[in-house]
Amino acid sequence: MEDFDALFTHKKSVLVKDCLSEELIMGRPFYMIYADSSVIFYDDLGDSLFTMVDLSDNKRIYRFGERGQGSRDFLQVASLQKDKADSCVCVYDYYKHSLIRINLENVKKGLPYYTKITSDTINSIDMLLSKFNNTFVGLGFYEKSMFALIEGGSDEKYFYEYPYRDDKEKNIDNRLRGMAYQGMLRSKPSLDKFVYAINFAPIFMLCSVQPEAIVRTYQWVGGYPIYRTEGNEKYRTAPMSAENKMGFISAYATDRYVYLLYSDRTLKDYKEKAFMGNVIYQIDWDGNPVSKYETDLPLSQICVSNSDDMVYAIANREENLLVEFALSGGNE
Repeated sequence: MEDFDALFTHKKSVLVKDCLSEELIMGRPFYMIYADSSVIFYDDLGDSLFTMVDLSDNKRIYRFGERGQGSRDFLQVASLQKDKADSCVCVYDYYKHSLIRINLENVKKGLPYYTKITSDTINSIDMLLSKFNNTFVGLGFYEKSMFALIEGGSDEKYFYEYPYRDDKEKNIDNRLRGMAYQGMLRSKPSLDKFVYAINFAPIFMLCSVQPEAIVRTYQWVGGYPIYRTEGNEKYRTAPMSAENKMGFISAYATDRYVYLLYSDRTLKDYKEKAFMGNVIYQIDWDGNPVSKYETDLPLSQICVSNSDDMVYAIANREENLLVEFALSGGNE
């Protein structure tokens, strides 16, 4: 990553500050998103699965979403994603194989009604809306690819294999290799581009969504993970080496920029704190470097305002905190 880091001539050290004046009780927060002047995150240890902080209403806090089998419940939240309307967000439920819409105005009214947008029939592990009607982007351990363009819920086209170091690694079954190259899928608000950033290696790619194709427009490969593969007819797995340096642990996309939270920590030395980082790289959608921000506290999740002027994050100061800091050069 030294070569990638050297591309950034604008570098800034920042002090994060508490976003709330009162303590916000969190369990294990994941998947932050900024929508409708609010910060929403998923918490898999909370009594309610989602917490929303309305920044436009004196940072009022809403908690919603229950775990369960019912039509209004969630089984396994895999991501929080952009919707076509800023007043809504999408949740992909991995166990229900469904992309679900949450209307934030309904949340504020205390109405726990959610809408299933589509059901996935190809066992995707994540899914995005696209700008094209009734068309979705799937990420999965597919037989020979990592991305799928799904139209009408049943017509699929597949694109790109998971990365590989050499011909030997390429010969590993794509579905098995994909387990070592898991990461985050984050969509541009216009829903015509997305970023995929890998957790266990410094690899990310930028892609364009077109009516009939997914086109990779930029890719950075700064290293490869060390892992072994195990599998038979009943199961597949790819245990990672504890000496791997973590790559990108959170990613976020706005209309102008992509933000990548970088760890550079090993599980061997840092254990669960390897899933935290102090460096955020800001790039444009052509892959050009914009700014590097280094925070005083380690962060585990980030999201960014639509105007690219504020970062909101989960930081750790003995306990999880919702924090914020201003970006230089936001939309003017």
